[in-house]
Amino acid sequence: MKITRKDLPKSQVELIIQVEKSEMVKYIDKTTSKLAKQITVPGFRKGEAPKELVMKQIHPTDLLNETFEYAINDSYKQAIEQEKLAPLASPEIKLSEEASQENLEYTAIISIMPELKLPDYKKLAEKITKEDNDISDKDVEDAKKYLQKSRGTQNIVDREAKAGDVVSLDYILTVDKKEFDKSEKMPVEIGAGKFIPGFEDEVIGLKAGDKKEFDIKFPEDYHNKDIAGKIGHFAITVNEIQELNLPAWDEDFAKVLSNGEKTISDLEISLKEGLIAERQKEVQTTYTQAIVDAILAKIEVDSPEVLIMAEREQIIKEMEQRALYSGHTLDDALIQAGKTRDELLEEALPQAEARVKLMLLLKAITAEQNFKADEKEIEHRIHHILEQYPQKEQQNIDMHRLTTIIEAEITDKMALDYLGNL
Repeated sequence: MKITRKDLPKSQVELIIQVEKSEMVKYIDKTTSKLAKQITVPGFRKGEAPKELVMKQIHPTDLLNETFEYAINDSYKQAIEQEKLAPLASPEIKLSEEASQENLEYTAIISIMPELKLPDYKKLAEKITKEDNDISDKDVEDAKKYLQKSRGTQNIVDREAKAGDVVSLDYILTVDKKEFDKSEKMPVEIGAGKFIPGFEDEVIGLKAGDKKEFDIKFPEDYHNKDIAGKIGHFAITVNEIQELNLPAWDEDFAKVLSNGEKTISDLEISLKEGLIAERQKEVQTTYTQAIVDAILAKIEVDSPEVLIMAEREQIIKEMEQRALYSGHTLDDALIQAGKTRDELLEEALPQAEARVKLMLLLKAITAEQNFKADEKEIEHRIHHILEQYPQKEQQNIDMHRLTTIIEAEITDKMALDYLGNL
């Protein structure tokens, strides 16, 4: 067997594999023996007829196709072992026009994991400053207010809406003269700042049954890029206004919230400790992300197309899942946004490329630092996942793939923690 190798862009390798006559004879013999077991020749038991008689029963084209399939599968395995390749997916096979049962030649295009050269990431990390973990008095007061609201009551009032009220309203949003979104009985807490700037102010002064139309410009950095920076026209109808009644921040409130186990002083201490822990986690996440972003900016890698496409497919699946959680389908959301699935696939491409680049970075860090997933941790996670499926369905799970995924999740976390502690 002769192998000619050529490295291609996008982390692909081209192998031109030639299987010579002497090898093809062996493949033909093995294919004939295999087919002989499936063919009945008059006067002989199945699989026991002489080779010459069996050959007469097999159509030459069938024999050639079966031989080619067997020869390609076997020679391909030998070729990737010889070239020390670890394919990411099944190869793209193209048979030579001159291929015959005496001389088989084919081309295999193989996607492999690229070699990623890490920059001096420790030096990059030195340039990044970690924020402090301090919390403000406002943070504490906001948390107190949140707890008070969790035990507060609401009652319908017949008056104009003011700051602090929760207003139930219907709205229709029009963008570029097209209906973009609508909702019924949507609760809006005036002053909470949960809607786009200016929206809650427009509700102040309205009473139940009032209608109002107004324009608001969406922020340039709005999460929905389709309407970011655009003027939205809202038509709203107020259904009812509810006044919030909050309990006092006192000993009675502390007893209710802690089943009588804490004083108001204890409660405030626990509240601050929780806020500090949350702030520390937020600061750490931001710092780690800043280091990762700095490293990724210095990395140039030719990501395999097969990985990018697989990641894009995963992104679409995640979108479909989120749509189902909200009671819709992804196709419904696309129709509402005036988009096609092809446009969505195109938009998802940069995110897929970024995810693959991050995955390659974490793999490189894992290899450099020789991180290994704990076997007991892997077993624990597998057991937890299997518990969610009936016994019959568990048999259909690809355990090797599941183990590989879990192992990668663990080592990726180890790599991120390592970078976050530089």
